[in-house]
Amino acid sequence: MKVAVIGGGIVGLFAAFHLERAGVEVTLYEEGKPGARSDHAAGIIEPANAYRTNTLAFLRRVWRFWWGGTCTFRSVDGRWLTESLRALERDLIPGADGALREMARTSVAGYEELAAQKNDFAYTRKGLLERYDHRGHFLEDRAIAMSKDSTVPVEVREEEGWAGSLFYPSVGWLHTEQFVQRMLRELTRTDIVRQRVDHVGLDGTLRMGGTRANFDAIVVSTGVTSRKLGLPLTGVKGYGWHVRSRAKVEVATIFVDRGIAVVPFENDLKVTGGWDFDLSARLSHAPKILAAVKEVLPVDRIDRFGDGSRPCTPDGLPIVGRKGRLIIANGGFRLGWSFAPALGKHAALLCTNRTPNDPFLSRYCGSLHAGPV
Repeated sequence: MKVAVIGGGIVGLFAAFHLERAGVEVTLYEEGKPGARSDHAAGIIEPANAYRTNTLAFLRRVWRFWWGGTCTFRSVDGRWLTESLRALERDLIPGADGALREMARTSVAGYEELAAQKNDFAYTRKGLLERYDHRGHFLEDRAIAMSKDSTVPVEVREEEGWAGSLFYPSVGWLHTEQFVQRMLRELTRTDIVRQRVDHVGLDGTLRMGGTRANFDAIVVSTGVTSRKLGLPLTGVKGYGWHVRSRAKVEVATIFVDRGIAVVPFENDLKVTGGWDFDLSARLSHAPKILAAVKEVLPVDRIDRFGDGSRPCTPDGLPIVGRKGRLIIANGGFRLGWSFAPALGKHAALLCTNRTPNDPFLSRYCGSLHAGPV
């Protein structure tokens, strides 16, 4: 069996990984550097703490980020906007919660399995601390967190200088750049082609330049550009820096009202931020995000910068499904890394006909069509 994986982000890498495990002949197409559009992320792994975007609570949070200067609205996908308005405050279909819980278990197990073999990507589960500037926002999120089931344990903390804090003791994190390198070492039989794919078809064909190739299945995991295949996706841009700081940070920390995350590693800190609804390639907002980081963390030196665009569905939850020979795995938004192992595995199962489309996860896949990527 021959399968093409289009897109070398974290989900595409996991799809190739699981296809290799199934004995499939895999060709991974990535125009740029594998992982380069994914590894800017903080690397916090919290799939059980799903963030839905089709709620008034989420809209209020985005408004706060915009007011605080860490969010901009420049351009969005029109179909995504229409579907988002239709989905506002709409409950998930029956069975969706179960599908998401299973995806969460699969993802955590996937990272832990690789770390148990060799933890060369700084994986740890020391917990996630969320700090709030505003008491009202803290009380609102505390009520939501305490209403969730026991799969997401949470502790309420009072810290001097903060309106309140929530601590999630079971959450972990990893070093995204190191993990991408680990995945590339795992792909011993995958043919990685550094070339742009121009067009994919539902019949398993793809075109690049003047050539054409045929596959038994094609997995597309190209982030926001998958919207060209008929999916309601928009991009929410984010930025990440590796920095040196005199501050002592012991656990992954999110400054909720500022949209800033800080993750500690042995030699540096990863800081991320930005909620830019923007389909362009511009980076003009990055300096303002870095200034917001410096308000909560002294930055002594910057070692590396990266950016990427989170693919967001109308409800903020991922899509993985099949139409014809085309499989899509996408739309993780804030939880792209958190769901990546499960998305890649499910895509591989769909390729090899070992599972049918899940009614929830494959929503919107009925609109898939041939097109550019």
